[in-house]
Amino acid sequence: MDTVFSDVVKDVISQYPLKVETIYLLSYKGKKAVWSIATDQGEVIMKKLPMIENDIKFMIHAIDYLRNGGIYTPGVFKTNSGEGYVEHEGEYFVVFEAVYGRNPDYEIEEDMRMIMRGMAAFHKASKGIESPTGEFPSFLLLESKEEMERRYQKLVNWKEEKSKKSEKNAIDKLFLKYVDTCLEQAEKAIAMLANPYFEQWVEETKINKTLCHQDYASGNLVIGNDNNLYVFDMDSLTVELPVRDIRKILNKVMKKETAWNLEKFKNMMKYYQEVNPLTKEQYQILAADLQFPHLFYGQVSKYYEGRDAKWPLRKHFDRIKDMTATELSKDAVLQSFLSQLDEVISHGA
Repeated sequence: MDTVFSDVVKDVISQYPLKVETIYLLSYKGKKAVWSIATDQGEVIMKKLPMIENDIKFMIHAIDYLRNGGIYTPGVFKTNSGEGYVEHEGEYFVVFEAVYGRNPDYEIEEDMRMIMRGMAAFHKASKGIESPTGEFPSFLLLESKEEMERRYQKLVNWKEEKSKKSEKNAIDKLFLKYVDTCLEQAEKAIAMLANPYFEQWVEETKINKTLCHQDYASGNLVIGNDNNLYVFDMDSLTVELPVRDIRKILNKVMKKETAWNLEKFKNMMKYYQEVNPLTKEQYQILAADLQFPHLFYGQVSKYYEGRDAKWPLRKHFDRIKDMTATELSKDAVLQSFLSQLDEVISHGA
């Protein structure tokens, strides 16, 4: 391990009531880093997080709040002075318990059941949380609609820009072939959010403070050796309608299929419904979020905004083509799902 890193880690860990045996760097991504540290109390995981102090305080408070509500997530070790974090030259470090197990598999039905019930329990347990500093690191809510409108406008702008190009590459042609269909999906999604219940639910959530994890997916979940589902990486928590987490996991699962799968969709929501039941009105808001072409937009923006610039053109092309196929397959499934809502809702707790 780099000597400078080694000195920083040793300095940070010395502020804990732990006797260090070995230190191993697991990952380093500039502003983020993760170490495994063997101590006299077993393995601990230390993370360097790119967060401001108030956000760190909220994250630690949220972890305790969720654990008290029955959610399994690694606990935070306290320093010798009782703090949940260490500040070192403007950077923040947190030491967590180590959890052993495996990531859940979307293809295993029992794993999927654990994921969706776990997400529902997470949302339910987060209800009523307040901030120890009086400030929340993120408070999305109405920004979801504004985000849709911004993304819609970007698609419109790219359409105008690429249409005028005299020489279009393969991605430009693929984008222009499907952008109108995706713009129609976006328009429909935005119109669906004109539902008066949307703002009512937002106002309720401003009071109730339900949290979304924002990446409640297999990579951030572990089925522990004790057979409980643990959720990791609480550094992107936001006060938001639960539909954000639900939409993200549905998109992650469906893009791995050849097309949207109605039965899988219904089963996932039945599992969620067993723990944190949603109403018909709330499912209409979820449908609006799902209606928006988030996958198409995400892949197109990755190329046109130069993210993942190291990717070859072919990889971008193939990903956009795959995401487009997923988007085009969802409309009929979404309508069928809404027509069968009573079957899903009857699974409520």
